Amino acid sequence: MRVEEAATLAMKVAKDAGADEAEVFVVSSHTLSAYIDDSRVKSVEQKVDMGMSVRVLRNGRVGQSSSFLAGPKQVDACARAGVKVSALLPKDTVFKHFPWSAKSAVKVRTLDPAVADLTAETMAEFAKAIVTSGAEAKKVKVPNGVLRAAIIESRLMNSNEVDVSRKASMVFAHVTSMTEGGSPGEGEVSFYSPELRALDATGLGLELKRKAKAAAQAVGYKGRTNLSAVFAPHDLAEMFRGSISFALSAENVNRRRSPWMKSVGKPVAAPVIELVDDPSDPRGVLSSPFDDEGVPATKKALIKKGVLNGFLYDVYNASMSQKPPTGNGLRRSSLESVGNYHLPVSIAPMCMVLRPGTKSVEQIIAEMDEGIVVEKISAPDVHPITGAFGLEVRCGHLVKKGEVVRSVKHCLLVGNLFQALGKVGAVANDSTVSMNHILPSVCFEGLELAGSD
Repeated sequence: MRVEEAATLAMKVAKDAGADEAEVFVVSSHTLSAYIDDSRVKSVEQKVDMGMSVRVLRNGRVGQSSSFLAGPKQVDACARAGVKVSALLPKDTVFKHFPWSAKSAVKVRTLDPAVADLTAETMAEFAKAIVTSGAEAKKVKVPNGVLRAAIIESRLMNSNEVDVSRKASMVFAHVTSMTEGGSPGEGEVSFYSPELRALDATGLGLELKRKAKAAAQAVGYKGRTNLSAVFAPHDLAEMFRGSISFALSAENVNRRRSPWMKSVGKPVAAPVIELVDDPSDPRGVLSSPFDDEGVPATKKALIKKGVLNGFLYDVYNASMSQKPPTGNGLRRSSLESVGNYHLPVSIAPMCMVLRPGTKSVEQIIAEMDEGIVVEKISAPDVHPITGAFGLEVRCGHLVKKGEVVRSVKHCLLVGNLFQALGKVGAVANDSTVSMNHILPSVCFEGLELAGSD
């Protein structure tokens, strides 16, 4: 059945079963995935998935149910289950209504017809191009990877005349490389875009090869020093997602665990930091006129000249805070196209954009006195509340007086991201899409690099 048919039927069933208000979120996806294993294209998989989530309000109680959909029977069962669940729960003193219908001023194209026309044979060719350019006989191999392209269609309806739909495309890749020999060097690349034309498969492979060879030349770092550190966009996006997005979430403000809960109107970063959530940016994988509760999305200045402007709200936390929702109640994912209907509503930026600087990474390096350019870290984890991190550097390039002097590994880069935001030495001009972020490389001052004694 079609997405709109499932949504309309579920709304009727929920109301007939006794719901005072109902909300239905239906998602259908068609995904092609090419898998790389041991420097060859192992397989291309096609997956079609459809499912729904139903939320109901009945006598002040909120119930929710989700299910895959094969036909009207699953629609009926899912809607009735949501009503039954509501009877088992206590009354919710916060959530009073689903949002009302409103227009969005955001206009953005989210569907690339080239992705819709993609075939398994073409996907295999893209994956093969990555392997061909990334592997080198007896020197570099491509152990594993995935290249994924999807068309995702969703429909959100509720009892308050909200009826919004989204049809979007998504292209994603994550591939690893490794040099052969006794002390292998590792590399990895990631790619995110709503458009197929942005995918440079040969370029990704060449970058894989370069990273693996660079890591193979790295030597163990000894000693301890304070220096500047340049983080690349993909690592930075992971760090932002685990800390900055956490701090900006109104849920964490309401739960009193956001480190910025009392910082609105105050400096939280260096003046060079300009951070916005821009759902109109066509580069964003999640960009859209509406969020996944049907609330109009808007462009929001989150940090302006280093000063915190405000937080991100879904409907529930907006009601708790007595604030208007900001259109940041999301169920969609930048990593996966299948099963999004099982995801609960959570607060997230739709497209977090850090304003780029005017200098290239090479120009920033040339101006560094002592620093490190981080090529690869094992896991870019940051403590969401304190901002503390201790990152294992698998490959980093030491800089002395504007020159890269050697590559190092087996060391920790130690610091605090919330503090480091106030000590930004430079922001580069190499903006890159990573998940629901568009970030350039950033140079932070005053971090500690610690190796063996």
